[in-house]
Amino acid sequence: MALAIKAIPTLYGDEARRFREMADETEHKYDLRPKRDLTEDPRYQAMRKILERSNISY
Repeated sequence: MALAIKAIPTLYGDEARRFREMADETEHKYDLRPKRDLTEDPRYQAMRKILERSNISY
Protein backbone atom coordinates (compact mmCIF):
# COMPACT_ATOMS: atom_id res chain seq x y z
CA MET A 1 0.00 0.00 0.00
CA ALA A 2 1.51 3.31 -1.06
CA LEU A 3 1.35 6.44 1.06
CA ALA A 4 0.54 9.75 -0.54
CA ILE A 5 3.34 12.31 -0.59
CA LYS A 6 2.26 15.59 0.97
CA ALA A 7 3.09 18.83 -0.77
CA ILE A 8 5.51 21.18 1.00
CA PRO A 9 3.87 24.56 1.60
CA THR A 10 5.67 27.36 -0.24
CA LEU A 11 5.30 31.09 0.30
CA TYR A 12 5.18 33.51 -2.61
CA GLY A 13 4.97 37.27 -3.08
CA ASP A 14 3.99 39.47 -0.13
CA GLU A 15 3.69 36.52 2.25
CA ALA A 16 7.26 35.44 1.48
CA ARG A 17 8.60 39.00 1.97
CA ARG A 18 6.72 39.39 5.26
CA PHE A 19 8.01 36.03 6.51
CA ARG A 20 11.58 36.97 5.55
CA GLU A 21 11.30 40.35 7.34
CA MET A 22 10.00 38.65 10.49
CA ALA A 23 12.82 36.11 10.38
CA ASP A 24 15.44 38.85 9.92
CA GLU A 25 13.95 40.88 12.79
CA THR A 26 14.03 37.86 15.11
CA GLU A 27 17.63 37.12 14.17
CA HIS A 28 18.59 40.74 14.81
CA LYS A 29 16.93 40.67 18.26
CA TYR A 30 18.85 37.49 19.09
CA ASP A 31 22.17 39.11 18.15
CA LEU A 32 21.50 42.05 20.51
CA ARG A 33 21.10 39.83 23.59
CA PRO A 34 23.99 40.04 26.03
CA LYS A 35 26.27 37.03 25.80
CA ARG A 36 26.62 35.03 29.01
CA ASP A 37 29.41 32.80 30.18
CA LEU A 38 28.16 29.22 30.39
CA THR A 39 30.95 28.19 32.75
CA GLU A 40 29.58 30.56 35.43
CA ASP A 41 26.23 28.73 35.51
CA PRO A 42 25.87 26.70 38.75
CA ARG A 43 24.24 23.82 36.84
CA TYR A 44 27.23 23.68 34.49
CA GLN A 45 29.63 23.61 37.45
CA ALA A 46 27.62 20.82 39.09
CA MET A 47 27.72 18.82 35.87
CA ARG A 48 31.50 19.27 35.65
CA LYS A 49 31.93 18.00 39.25
CA ILE A 50 29.79 14.94 38.52
CA LEU A 51 31.80 14.12 35.40
CA GLU A 52 35.13 14.60 37.22
CA ARG A 53 34.07 12.23 40.00
CA SER A 54 32.72 9.60 37.60
CA ASN A 55 35.92 9.43 35.50
CA ILE A 56 33.90 10.01 32.32
CA SER A 57 35.93 11.70 29.65
CA TYR A 58 34.31 14.79 28.17
